Amino acid sequence: FGLIGVGYMVWREMHDDIPQGPITLADHWWVFALLVVLFTLLKDFSGMYRIRVMSGVPLKFSQLFRIRMLYEFTSAVTPSAAGGSSLEVIFIHREGIKVSRAASMTILALFLDEMFMIVLFPFLLMLIPYGEMFTADGYFQYGYLWAFIIGYVMKFVWVTMLFIGLFCKSIILVKIIGAVFSLKFLRRYRYRALRTAIELRQCAREIQHESAGYWVRMALSTIGIWGFRFLIANMAIMIFNPLTGADNLMCFARQYILGIVCMIVPTPGGSGFAEVMFDGFLGEYITQKMSTVVITSIWRLCTYYYYLIAGVIILPQWLGKSKLIRKRNASK
Repeated sequence: FGLIGVGYMVWREMHDDIPQGPITLADHWWVFALLVVLFTLLKDFSGMYRIRVMSGVPLKFSQLFRIRMLYEFTSAVTPSAAGGSSLEVIFIHREGIKVSRAASMTILALFLDEMFMIVLFPFLLMLIPYGEMFTADGYFQYGYLWAFIIGYVMKFVWVTMLFIGLFCKSIILVKIIGAVFSLKFLRRYRYRALRTAIELRQCAREIQHESAGYWVRMALSTIGIWGFRFLIANMAIMIFNPLTGADNLMCFARQYILGIVCMIVPTPGGSGFAEVMFDGFLGEYITQKMSTVVITSIWRLCTYYYYLIAGVIILPQWLGKSKLIRKRNASK
């Protein structure tokens, strides 16, 4: 799917009206190239630090790295709407964390990520005119808007449910879920839904006595995960084309919108669609012919393909380790 998306971008670049010429680099391009690498590392270090804070135990760097990479790998090979959260419990548990704690960590991380995406939008609206934020190339404009509205509403509903389960009366959420999934066409999902509700109650009990410092660290690490992720594309663009402060803010905002839209994309990790939509949203800031393909490739390499490569390397080792653990437990 990713190759199809890139292929379409190449075809469109070859058939537009921009004169073709050699791709030139901006002044001090190497600084922005280093920042791309730095922000990629900081994004993952923020994720690893959040896992460390949530776990409450001194996990090794290698353990934190495995959990982070495997979680992102499963997110990359499943549709964006599904994500890799359900498997993160297994990854965390295999590193020596209790299942109940692993489930709590997964739910809390999910809540923080979704809350960040919900809260960021009002802040962006205070800084950027609404019309400019959603202006895009060609016929994609209105499709982007409606896809964003659908994705944002879905996230808002999900965050509200998580908030009730974690910080209000979790038993109310259990009763609501039980009633909703008693409907005939949803009955097949009743067990999984109730299990999630029970895990929410467990998570609520574990976090109710956490200090203010704990929540500050959790918030800052979540901001780091997403902030550095969005800034990678900005730096990739500035390798070829300098951006003003206002342009950088607009690129950041449009990547946020792209992240919401990709939530409802059916392909694994939004592949194919993400590449084409990136061109549609940020193409106006890329002035050189064919550099769009290079910039999009850098962006996807650091935020998507990087995790595919890491997962392919780490997953077989992790599976072998898990098999060995099961054999040892069976022999006891």
